Amino acid sequence: MGEVPLLKEIYARYKDKGLTLLGISLDDDPKPLQNMVKEKGIDWPQIRDGSDGSIVRSFNVKGTPTYYLLDREGRIAVKNISIEKLGSAIDELLK
Repeated sequence: MGEVPLLKEIYARYKDKGLTLLGISLDDDPKPLQNMVKEKGIDWPQIRDGSDGSIVRSFNVKGTPTYYLLDREGRIAVKNISIEKLGSAIDELLK
């Protein structure tokens, strides 16, 4: 959860340029996700997929946070990128 403030900054900087964030929760119980969204003021969509959901399996997510960047055609452009490199990778994709 410590990375949420940086994600909020990245979202604010790039949302008008076409960036969409989607959070996927591995929680099996919906309450922790609902509480976190409210507490952190997250305003991008969140999906609760559970610890063994279809998204988790499709993207081979082993833990959180895990970041993927998809291009405008919906293809994976960058996998498992660190939060520190996220902004520059987004700049590259938006060129």
